[in-house]
Amino acid sequence: MTAGGPGDRPLTGVTVVVTRPIDQADALADLLAGAGALPIVMPLIELVDVASADEVAAAIGPLGADDWVVVASAHAASRVRGALTSSPARVAAVGATTARSLPRTDLVAEQQSAEGLVAVFPTAGGAGGAGGAGPAGRAVVVQAADGAPTLVEGLSARGWTVTRLDTHRSRPVRPTAAQQLAVLRADAVVFTSGTQAESWVNVFGASAPPVIVTIGPQTTRKTEVSGLKVTRTAADHSLPGVVEALTECFRR
Repeated sequence: MTAGGPGDRPLTGVTVVVTRPIDQADALADLLAGAGALPIVMPLIELVDVASADEVAAAIGPLGADDWVVVASAHAASRVRGALTSSPARVAAVGATTARSLPRTDLVAEQQSAEGLVAVFPTAGGAGGAGGAGPAGRAVVVQAADGAPTLVEGLSARGWTVTRLDTHRSRPVRPTAAQQLAVLRADAVVFTSGTQAESWVNVFGASAPPVIVTIGPQTTRKTEVSGLKVTRTAADHSLPGVVEALTECFRR
């Protein structure tokens, strides 16, 4: 369908499946509802911790003022926030949403993605990108256990001694039969991680609503490798960016 609401509610009448974990679904559902959409919350994954507080402290505690903690998502940020309050290390975030979940940041990627952060990250012991020069040192990359190695590989290529700290991982959640029937009648589905798309295919195969929107390039790659065709990738890799991408899909 095409949206038929006024300009400030451009998604009026559009049904959109939200597949984020249940404790994080409301943020996107509220933005969609504000644009006039009818969100259908059907979590396909849940997040479980894989690192204890002691393990997080052991990874971050030894870092000095010339070192970095590089945080790949808001989920990862929530698991290291406490350890960062007493650490002298510099802090980098992949985007604005992640940065807002941290007590402080020294570098935030304008292009909100792992690739965008690598592009502006300082080179160890020499001139860097927007972050300026940086002496050789250590970088702890905080991310999901099932996350892509983009940051680890990119920072290693820039001369940093990189340690990967996996703080959490995704676990599939199987929807009820009633939920499955409802979502296949929807107008669109949104994936904010590749594991959501993989879980979708495990449940529904190639069947999906006619419009599929993802939050960024990594999610798009995983979605298409899983066998689904992405309609649009959000240009701004954030929840508001997802809503804007959906609006473009349904704009008359």
